[in-house]
Amino acid sequence: MLYVLKNVKALLIFALYAIFGIGNWTDLRVMIGLTALFAVVGLVMPVLKYYFFTFHIEDDELIIQQGVLNKERKAIPLERIQSVNIQQNLVQRILQLVSVEVETAGSKAKELEIPGLDGAFAASFKNLLQDQVPISRESNIEIATEEQDVKDATSHTAYKREQNTLLILEFTDLLKIAMTQNHVRSGLLALGVVVGFWYKIKDVVERFYGDVFENFEWEDVISYASLSLVLFALVLFIVVSLLVSLARTFNKYYGFELRKSGNYLEAQMGLFNKREVKIPINKIQLLEFHSNPLRRLLNYQTAKIYQAQSEGSKTTSIDVPACNPAMVLRLQHLMHGNSLTEDHEVLQSIASSHARLSFYILSIPLIATAAVFAYFEIYIGTVIAILILLWTTYQAYRDGQCTRIEADQELLVLQSGWLFHSTIITPVFKMQALEKWRSIFLKRRQQIHFKLHTAAGSRGLRYFKETEVSALKNSIINRVISSQQRWM
Repeated sequence: MLYVLKNVKALLIFALYAIFGIGNWTDLRVMIGLTALFAVVGLVMPVLKYYFFTFHIEDDELIIQQGVLNKERKAIPLERIQSVNIQQNLVQRILQLVSVEVETAGSKAKELEIPGLDGAFAASFKNLLQDQVPISRESNIEIATEEQDVKDATSHTAYKREQNTLLILEFTDLLKIAMTQNHVRSGLLALGVVVGFWYKIKDVVERFYGDVFENFEWEDVISYASLSLVLFALVLFIVVSLLVSLARTFNKYYGFELRKSGNYLEAQMGLFNKREVKIPINKIQLLEFHSNPLRRLLNYQTAKIYQAQSEGSKTTSIDVPACNPAMVLRLQHLMHGNSLTEDHEVLQSIASSHARLSFYILSIPLIATAAVFAYFEIYIGTVIAILILLWTTYQAYRDGQCTRIEADQELLVLQSGWLFHSTIITPVFKMQALEKWRSIFLKRRQQIHFKLHTAAGSRGLRYFKETEVSALKNSIINRVISSQQRWM
């Protein structure tokens, strides 16, 4: 049934166009006939796809066989599996079905999606993959006796089944998250949806209500707009932005629960589109914390947990909103085992270089704009342009003051941002490469940029002293080489 709904829903727009968008009766009959033909194909093909789709676990591989005319067989080694996610959209919730998504290392998107599964079976399948992955990694280890093997497997399974709830979001937490979102982005998103939907139905509306829109022009509305109308539009934009932020937050984070299940991290969330994510803790590469001025007033940050993925993929494994200082430390100890030592090394970015770059980029257009306003004696515009230049330069300088690299024997921490602060934490032994680069202008100042590469992607900071970065790079490379820990 789920396969059928996924194929037939695409025909609804085609059918509506056939009914309302065509005035000629002959063309209408042709379109209805084509719609009926596509509907039959859309009903038959999902049944065949479902019949020929099979999956099972064989040795250390997950085997998937699918295809009606073109047969496809895919074998995924269990040790490559990064996470097993359960998705449930609104239609699936009505049908009491779920989809299982399997993500692997190196893939830009989900490696496998199995739709239309019973919820209990999907949970069992997810736990089965969880149990099989450690077994596949230890298959080559020599074991003394069979009794010891059974004992170890039993204790290992019992350990993995232990669950510890880390965070549950209440209704008040969701309100705080919604109120501290990027409301400008939410408002522009709503405006874009309305404009896009209008242009899709414009022809149909003008066909039935052409006399109403015959003499309508946006230029007339703008020319007669008063200050009160502008203020009303601004207030309406703010209200709609808040409502959109509220709706998006509740739809994404409703029922959010983060828990530790053995050596796995699990999260579930979602109102209409329910999502369950399960990833091995040892495969987590980066832990990031982000905040803005509103969130800092409430004393919390948003955590982003990244696992191994390809460079082209920007998928976040888990977002953890509303993290208070205690939760930040708890996540850090869970992922990395410890915090920075008191005598850790600190590399401070050169704030004046940040301000200089911002001034060079914005000075020409803003000074030219200020000159144009002054020429036409619009001095308020001149003042605003100069204030914008001064503010952006000052903000860049403060960003530079807040940008630094902190490192000890175990961890590397990247700090950046003044108003929109960001903290990136990664263990030293999980680094793939370190890069330092500079332009010809920085060579004379003996400054350099820093970038680290991990299995979860690359992160970097700008404007450091070359000697300090070179020493840090050599030190980290030596630690990575001497470390016996596995990065995956």
